[in-house]
Amino acid sequence: MKRLTLILTALLISTFMLVACSDDKDEVKESDNNVVNEENNDGKDNDDAEKDDDDKKEDDTDSGNGTSEITTEDQLDLQLGDTGKFDSTLGTYDMTVKSAELLKELDGKEAQFDYLILINLSIKNTSNHDLDAEDLMYSMEVTHGLEKSGFGDASAAFDSVEELTGTIQPGEELSGQFITEVYEADEYYFREIEGNVAGGVSNQVIWTIPADEAK
Repeated sequence: MKRLTLILTALLISTFMLVACSDDKDEVKESDNNVVNEENNDGKDNDDAEKDDDDKKEDDTDSGNGTSEITTEDQLDLQLGDTGKFDSTLGTYDMTVKSAELLKELDGKEAQFDYLILINLSIKNTSNHDLDAEDLMYSMEVTHGLEKSGFGDASAAFDSVEELTGTIQPGEELSGQFITEVYEADEYYFREIEGNVAGGVSNQVIWTIPADEAK
């Protein structure tokens, strides 16, 4: 009887040891799997983060076809014949004001104020993407006082005026005309619309046009 009891006790002890060993192995295996999964997840998270950074850089480069930061200085004292450099959210470009002329009427249409002012100019695209000439002209105005609001381009209303329209490709230059109504004054100012400058859309570029040089 004692012998049988010893045998049964030995069997029970052996069984407990086998179960304990099995549990230890399962715990070790589960721990190893957790480590591997964590490493895989870390690697995946790092890859995703790098991809997000790359996508963000791509978006920053593509959005607005360039940077939105205006870095070109204002040019406030240009004269007829001078070239101004524009740095805007649309892109960068050079504009040259070649000449100006004050008219009482054009194409059978009389000036509603004192004069019509006709400006001959050219635009060169210095960006790395296409620019719309009409968008650039819509941003310009003429005023007879720097503290006063100005008048925009009305070239579409005159058959004989060479309207600046269409796409200007990188490095391409396009010539045309700008015309608008003005009051009588000693000087006129052709400039970027003040609201655009105040809103950070463009640097300011101003040409001073003496009345006696536009007749």
